[in-house]
Amino acid sequence: MSLPFAFAVFGTFFISVIFYIKSLFKQTSAIPQLHFKESALASHLLKRCRLMTRKFDPPWCVRNAHIQTIMPFLIPSANIEFDREYLQMKDRGVVALDWVTHVSIHKRKRCTVLLVLPGLTADAVSVSHLCSMAADKGYRPIVFNQRGFGNTVLTTSKLLRNGDPTDLRDVVKFIHGRYPKALVTIVGFGTGCELLLSYLGEFGSSANVCAGVCISACFERSKRFTKMTQGLYDVLFLSKLKLILYTHSISLSKYIDFTELLKCWTFKEFDHHVFHKFYNFTNIEEFWDIFHPLRDVDEIAVPLLFVNSLDDPFYSKCKIPYELCKYYPQFLMVVTNNGGHCGFRDALTDESWADRLALDYIDSVLEFTNQGHTIKYGKCAKRSTI
Repeated sequence: MSLPFAFAVFGTFFISVIFYIKSLFKQTSAIPQLHFKESALASHLLKRCRLMTRKFDPPWCVRNAHIQTIMPFLIPSANIEFDREYLQMKDRGVVALDWVTHVSIHKRKRCTVLLVLPGLTADAVSVSHLCSMAADKGYRPIVFNQRGFGNTVLTTSKLLRNGDPTDLRDVVKFIHGRYPKALVTIVGFGTGCELLLSYLGEFGSSANVCAGVCISACFERSKRFTKMTQGLYDVLFLSKLKLILYTHSISLSKYIDFTELLKCWTFKEFDHHVFHKFYNFTNIEEFWDIFHPLRDVDEIAVPLLFVNSLDDPFYSKCKIPYELCKYYPQFLMVVTNNGGHCGFRDALTDESWADRLALDYIDSVLEFTNQGHTIKYGKCAKRSTI
């Protein structure tokens, strides 16, 4: 066991025990913070999603941030089946779509596709409970796996940065080609939110998406990852990323020095070793700015829900940009005191409070538009400073 890893394990465990004991005696509000701009859409969402009274109040035994974060990995996956389909991109790269089988589409008059973007190191199994709930409600759930990730094959010696929406654009077009009358909605988890925000910003009103949800998004990647490795979570995340890339070492050895890659223990070093030759950037800060998830936030033209927790152990020191909701009426932000990273378990069950909220939100947005309402965004008088 390397010294950095040993320190990370011991330090995280020791601090987690202290904070867990402290959290047992700490009373927090069960009603999440709501941030939004007054509009007809916001009023409709507050009423239909019961957001003014919708509590997130997990029992004391699972209130700790680390328990919330770990619980999804301990709960068995949902009893559903996926059918994988590979799509070849224009440069002959391949992505994978995992379609949920046996969907009760008869419940809806119009096909509604739920495209799920899991975290970079996750796969369809990790979001199976959301897919199961969506399928029961009549959605057609699909899990998008980026090239080289989610147990996909890597047919070319090229990786796309997580904020590069090129492949996602082709996937959305493919879905509309197969289901021309379908309504496409997207839910992103963790690092999957970066891809969702980049896509919606870059393609604006032509994104061909009706609604989006970001669960546990990171808004300040450059500030978060410029720092040294912080605790066990960073070590585990970097280790998983290295393991995934190492499985494609034959294809990527021309562009990545795996000897140096395995030695790095910061995200700054990791991104430099992996993406420098793919994108030919001058420095890592320039690279992060180019793919900042909010770089084109002014162009996002669909209703978007953010669900974040103040105790997220991945991004606890990152600022949540509440001011976004002052400028953009299509944004709604729900911030809980507890929930960890992509946890949000309010009981010892397999269902996530955030997953239920995400589906209720999408249902409400589609209901709003089906009633004949139009969502007018226009240009903000004051632009965001993000």
